[in-house]
Amino acid sequence: MDTMMYPSPDNIRSAPVWENYLVAQAVQASLGLIPVNALAVGVRVNGPRVHLVIQLRHASTHDFEDIDDIRSMLEDLVGPDVSVDVDAQHVQNRLISPLDGTHWIYLRRIED
Repeated sequence: MDTMMYPSPDNIRSAPVWENYLVAQAVQASLGLIPVNALAVGVRVNGPRVHLVIQLRHASTHDFEDIDDIRSMLEDLVGPDVSVDVDAQHVQNRLISPLDGTHWIYLRRIED
């Protein structure tokens, strides 16, 4: 029986660009699960450690359930050698920058 081999930072033969692989898996994990009150969702990669960064204006119990579902799905997709944690931030307006080290995968449209 073949066992599934997950890419890792030390063995990237199935994912030649490690950060891009993790960003793609985070997008897949978040499909249909972005919290209603999310202003921005991103991924920060540090080798085998992945940080989901989620900026929320308001947070409900349902939002935190969605966040936990995203984290759990991402853990399933990347395998046991990758650590996934969540950085949920409460902000009035999204705080993003191309220099902040986060790969932003979702930005809520700014409402006038």
